[in-house]
Amino acid sequence: MGFYRRWRKWFIFPLVLAGVGAELLAAASSRGQEIEAVSPVEYGSFVDNQGMPIEAQLNPTYRQRRSQPFQKQNDLPDVPQLPQSPRRNPIPSRRSIAIADIQVRFVDQDGQPIPGNTRPYIITREFDLEPGDVYRPDVAQQGLERVTELDSVEDATLSLQPTNQPNQIIMIVNVVEDSSFNVTAFPSASRAKGIYGVLRLEEENLGGNNQNLALELEAGEDTLGFEVSFTDPWIAGDPLRTGYSLAVFNQRSPSFIGGDREVDLPNGETPWVHRLGGSGEVFRPLGGNWQAGVGVSYQRVSIRDQVFTDQVQPVDEFGNPLSLSDRGQDDLLTVNLSAVQDNRDDTDYPTQGTNVRVGMDQSVPVGEADIFLNRLSGSYTQYVPVELFGFTSGDQTLVFNLQGGTVIGDLPAYEAFSLGGGSSLRGYQSGEVGAGRSYLQATAEYRFPLFTWLGGRIFADYATDLGSGDTVTGEPGEVRDKPGSGFGYGVGVRVRSPFGPVQVDFGLNDQGDSQVHLGVGERF
Repeated sequence: MGFYRRWRKWFIFPLVLAGVGAELLAAASSRGQEIEAVSPVEYGSFVDNQGMPIEAQLNPTYRQRRSQPFQKQNDLPDVPQLPQSPRRNPIPSRRSIAIADIQVRFVDQDGQPIPGNTRPYIITREFDLEPGDVYRPDVAQQGLERVTELDSVEDATLSLQPTNQPNQIIMIVNVVEDSSFNVTAFPSASRAKGIYGVLRLEEENLGGNNQNLALELEAGEDTLGFEVSFTDPWIAGDPLRTGYSLAVFNQRSPSFIGGDREVDLPNGETPWVHRLGGSGEVFRPLGGNWQAGVGVSYQRVSIRDQVFTDQVQPVDEFGNPLSLSDRGQDDLLTVNLSAVQDNRDDTDYPTQGTNVRVGMDQSVPVGEADIFLNRLSGSYTQYVPVELFGFTSGDQTLVFNLQGGTVIGDLPAYEAFSLGGGSSLRGYQSGEVGAGRSYLQATAEYRFPLFTWLGGRIFADYATDLGSGDTVTGEPGEVRDKPGSGFGYGVGVRVRSPFGPVQVDFGLNDQGDSQVHLGVGERF
């Protein structure tokens, strides 16, 4: 983790070149063969109703921690073997060794003591052991693994120090801290936003409390936005490990795209969706690796003809409504429930396990639009390790994903499920397949090693709006002649980078067109 973070800045320049290359490839390509960023199935243009770009995949509440770039030296010591003497009793059994104290020692890469930035309490609370408890290696191991997962920790080991009492020890946690302030920048491209860049400034150990404060900026040809977020993963003193997150955002980009028919505003301009709002969420772990959250989100959504303008546009050139109110501006207040069970062996480069996500958003009618909707969604992913085709080293994995969702009640056009694109249906452009009230999507992949830093994959995707395109307000999919379902297949590569896997996929679709997709992060 620490090595990758320290070298992030040296990877920005090559990625900028990659973004320029994407632009050149898009310009030289034939019809339907453009560079496009990976983006999950969206509500309009946003994954979580909070207005930030889906390509970043940086939900503050359920952000997955980066995988470790090296093996942690965290094997636990056994009970220390104290020297024997005529006046010392024989070493007591493990069950009779008591913990006299738990101490935190901050060290450098060479193991030399140095001052630390993290409060010792933040480290020791990860252990289900206290002074006076019997030392249990299995429980200590679980706590040490949680310590190494903290964003502020690069590595941690455990040592046991004898005391002058024959049946007591001092448990010492040796911590190598990571750099807490990170700057991440990368280019991307999509049909909706053109060539654009994302810059993220992040303090991961605010006040030594393992709290996260982040600013994310996005700007490009057809997009402009920001998000400021704060996350406390564990409220101090809470025995249930409850955390919370807060965010404010402003996002502006074209959203009504895709299809065989281009539909503009009455003045001939492209419709832009402006979102301004904030959100808050409280979350906590449950049994069986489940984590659940409940939150509230408010956003003011308006349809406009450019990035900077006060003029709202309620309908398209054919008179179809783009918002639920007649003014072209809606207020959307939702209560959000979500749950995640992540049993993968790695968050960025998984090779086995499962990942389950379910969610429900219930709107509360406010403002002139008086929107009343209930959105249900779910996703299941299975990773299966295999040995095929004689590869001698590296992991081979079959990946299967099934996901779907539906909306009950009012459904503004900008909140429809948008199908097509890098993580929806490869081989199609973003939003080209459908914009529906409901959807179902399935993916199968075979991932295999090429080099230590590079992997390949063969994939097949299918997605459908289940014939629900004509039930969305304004029928954005129908008026743009979107097919409503499609199939895609192809090949791709995954490059290990300082901020997760960089993916490049070449996909063919059942209409005979092709598409190149560029993205950052695990797809599911």
